[in-house]
Amino acid sequence: MTDAGGSTSWQKRLLRRKRLHVLGLTIEEYDKYLATPHWQEFRKRVFAQQRERLGRNCCERCPKSAEETKLHVHHLTYERLGNENLEDVQIICGECHDKEHGRDAANRSRHYRPGYFD
Repeated sequence: MTDAGGSTSWQKRLLRRKRLHVLGLTIEEYDKYLATPHWQEFRKRVFAQQRERLGRNCCERCPKSAEETKLHVHHLTYERLGNENLEDVQIICGECHDKEHGRDAANRSRHYRPGYFD
């Protein structure tokens, strides 16, 4: 399965692993990266930029707003992980984020779609 940029999900995972390695982290430590002051400040900028542009924060894939659900900042690319640009990410709701990553929201387990490993 490919994304809008033509990358497959395994290519994205390899790129994320490579960029995390440059930052001195393993793939298992991705959550540590998301807790860094750098990411937290960048995340705030992403939300502020969307509020400035749209007058509110909302999922960019469905009509849910920040008042309705928790919003996530999702990486569209890991090419500049640790030095992201605003266009490298997208604000999406938890449900859309789970769908993007093939997760079952009820139990957070992975459910791979048909053809996932092709």
